Amino acid sequence: MSTLRYCQQENVELALPRLIYYTSQDLQHLAGKILAPYDLTLEQFHPLKILSLAPGLSQRQIGDECYKSAANLTRILDRLQKKSLIERRDNPDDRRSSLVYLTAQGHALVTEVTGILDSFTEKIIAGISAQEQQVLRQALEQMTANIDQLNLEYQTK
Repeated sequence: MSTLRYCQQENVELALPRLIYYTSQDLQHLAGKILAPYDLTLEQFHPLKILSLAPGLSQRQIGDECYKSAANLTRILDRLQKKSLIERRDNPDDRRSSLVYLTAQGHALVTEVTGILDSFTEKIIAGISAQEQQVLRQALEQMTANIDQLNLEYQTK
């Protein structure tokens, strides 16, 4: 039994950030199950999704979006390239770097998997009214802004 399920069973009220963390873990676990038949991990799908929205990013830009170190992202991109899902092209503005693009196979995979994930999203939010969803969205956006501010404060220390 997960910690969240245990706390719910024992009527333990979790701090909101902790509840969000457990929910995020549950979502990641479900996404892993959905992606497994495609021989993908969530860690690999994230850069693919980013590149579907913003093709031709540098590895550094992708790493910043994914919160991955350069070494970790290189390993992920190497695997995606071996699967023929991405290609690296020389960066005309900087010979020391390359730009990353989805291949046709990568585009097709992202489209298919995104459709499946979207159908699960509807099931995940079932029973939550549009108004409740909007309140939750606003609260999470405010929490993100607060976290960004705290990150700035810790950068200066």
